[in-house]
Amino acid sequence: MSTAEIIARCEELYEDTTFAASRAWKEAVPGRKVVGFMPVYIPEEIIHAAGMLPLGILGGGDNLEVIHGDAFYQSYICRIPRSTIELGLTGRLDFVDGMLFPSICDVIRNLSGMWKLMKPGVYAKYFDVPQNYRDDIGGEYYQNEMQELRHDMEKLSGNTITDEALNNSIAIYNEHRQLVRDVYAMRSAEPWKVPSSEVYLVMRAGQVLPVEEHIVMLKEYLAAVVKEDKPIRDKCRIITCGSFCEQPPLNMIKSIEMAGCYVVDDDYMLVNRWLMEEVPTDGDPIKSLADAFLHHSADSSAKYCDTQEKVGQYLLDSVIKNKAEGVIFAAPSFCDPALLERPLLSAKMSENNVPHISFKYAENSGQMQPIREQAGTFADSIKLWS
Repeated sequence: MSTAEIIARCEELYEDTTFAASRAWKEAVPGRKVVGFMPVYIPEEIIHAAGMLPLGILGGGDNLEVIHGDAFYQSYICRIPRSTIELGLTGRLDFVDGMLFPSICDVIRNLSGMWKLMKPGVYAKYFDVPQNYRDDIGGEYYQNEMQELRHDMEKLSGNTITDEALNNSIAIYNEHRQLVRDVYAMRSAEPWKVPSSEVYLVMRAGQVLPVEEHIVMLKEYLAAVVKEDKPIRDKCRIITCGSFCEQPPLNMIKSIEMAGCYVVDDDYMLVNRWLMEEVPTDGDPIKSLADAFLHHSADSSAKYCDTQEKVGQYLLDSVIKNKAEGVIFAAPSFCDPALLERPLLSAKMSENNVPHISFKYAENSGQMQPIREQAGTFADSIKLWS
């Protein structure tokens, strides 16, 4: 299969706000169930081990007009909770049997309560994560949280989640995460062959497809990219930061590329690679998942940082690893975690002489010319004066 065919399929999934692929999976076998979750880390292995489909809910994007959702929230918050409400009230998520709201910010915590009011007969849970990374404190707390989730998923699915089933699911997700890392590594090494817009679409497809199907897609994409013969352009290597929750419009990603930038790392779709190392598949699977989150998970504005000295180090490490020439801070309007951390990240970049700029967006942003001009000027300044 060619990259063009794979990306065409991914675009179809991206534009579909009815989640037809996930509905088809559920309808294919009687008794199947689907559990939705917002786009920050959830231990999907627990849902998978129960025989259910984890479905990433990433808002309504730029194809959904928000009408009902605006009645639930004030105007000075990000758009993703309003568009998620819209998805729920317009029947697009009626096939979902449960919803998990991970620990992102106060707005998403509030959204979990809204969901319970809107859909009182549907399972909904705010899933918190530890803010203390000691094994005997945060680790114990997180294991208890996951055991509670395990019990809930057993009850919802009607299936017992054995340690064997959970370890098997961990092994499958280990393979998936490694393939995701392979795609990102290939893009960093040869960004002219692996456009950021393609990577985004391929990663986004993984939120609506069964993990086994997405593994096949990732393998096919990697194999197809190797055969590509695209010219190298005189573009600067940049990292985008701040888009870990509400996702940018696809046109924004394309606009940054068209402005003369090769995106060599980003935090779009961070949900696919939150755990950065292979999780052990022997022993207690709940403890293994807890240890992985505590000690081998990606740093982000949505994750509590236990020491001031560590703030921004993950971004600087990425700049060095990916040989980036600059950073573009692109965060959704009113995103408290990203915008509160941005001054600290900017200071870290300035201390280390890393050029950077910043702007904000919304998932339905329509006018991209100003962003393209700003990114283009940034790229030109790097090429001329760095």
